[in-house]
Amino acid sequence: MVTTMLLTMSLTGCLSEETVCTENCWKLDSDSLNELLSSPDALDILHLAEIHDNLRVSTLTEVSSQGDSQQGSIRWNVAKQDASQRSSIGMAISIQGTQLDTEEVVSGNMTNIRVGSAWFQGRDASPEYVDPFALLALQGMADPDGNYPPFGFDPSIFSGFEWTITADTPSTQQIATANDESISSILELVGDPPLLVGIQMFNLEDGTSFRLDIETGQDVSIDFRSDVPRIPSAVTFPTNPYKLEDATEWTTVIPEGFIMEVLPSELEVHGLSGNDGSLSTTALMRLSDAPVNITDNHGSWWELDWFDSDIDGLLSSDDRLTLRTNATGTIGAGIWDLWAEAWTGTVF
Repeated sequence: MVTTMLLTMSLTGCLSEETVCTENCWKLDSDSLNELLSSPDALDILHLAEIHDNLRVSTLTEVSSQGDSQQGSIRWNVAKQDASQRSSIGMAISIQGTQLDTEEVVSGNMTNIRVGSAWFQGRDASPEYVDPFALLALQGMADPDGNYPPFGFDPSIFSGFEWTITADTPSTQQIATANDESISSILELVGDPPLLVGIQMFNLEDGTSFRLDIETGQDVSIDFRSDVPRIPSAVTFPTNPYKLEDATEWTTVIPEGFIMEVLPSELEVHGLSGNDGSLSTTALMRLSDAPVNITDNHGSWWELDWFDSDIDGLLSSDDRLTLRTNATGTIGAGIWDLWAEAWTGTVF
């Protein structure tokens, strides 16, 4: 399980009633750093996302098993730019020979999806910008066993550490290092009051390591590509249709939570027929024309219905598509995505 840590902290208690700090009050010693880390607000990702329009958090967890020499790693890279309503969620897993490396970039009504090194472009006819940090935090709370990065960390792991701290006045950067019997740690803090922007931890007993990096402001950039292949919609008819008394019917219901809405004018429904397993289009209807009934060259009728559940004019969650025909023999149903120039359901 990846532990994604976002630590925001305010430096309080720098001045006492008896002491007046005239300069470099932001500099920490071991005791003040431990006090800062023990604050109840020391690990608050949602607060960090609220106060920064531009934010990127990346983590890398590496584990090893000395008994069988197996190694694995999990990397998360999450970023947002509120002004441009652009966000990115990337995850890479390498465990016991299993490799998975994906990223999704959302920019308005368009998306970029990366699988490995291959990029694809998707679209959303009804975009709604969502802060990716808030989204992942909510998903993690709703599904604790799911593959989501938890945005929290118990700072008591640093309890009692003796920190060696170096500070650079022009940049307000501070580097704190500490070792106990099992953990070697490096913390990077910047600003006045100090903000923790980097963590490295190494478990001396089992070889597990963890790294966290935080970027804010103009350092955060999210690239978007429009020169990549387009991904067709995932909406398809079932392979096995219903056999009615005098007709055949294909019905598909758009699942709840479907967020990649599609303009009905961008989808064509094809009635297919043929012999020897080779099918070709004998009836073609634009989804935006539904309900519609046409007759093919063989005298068979094909009927298309679209139930727009929320009457939003888009193919969206809980909508129902139904294609019926009295054609016989070898027949089928398909949906052609005009925007992507491909059959739906053929994502990768």
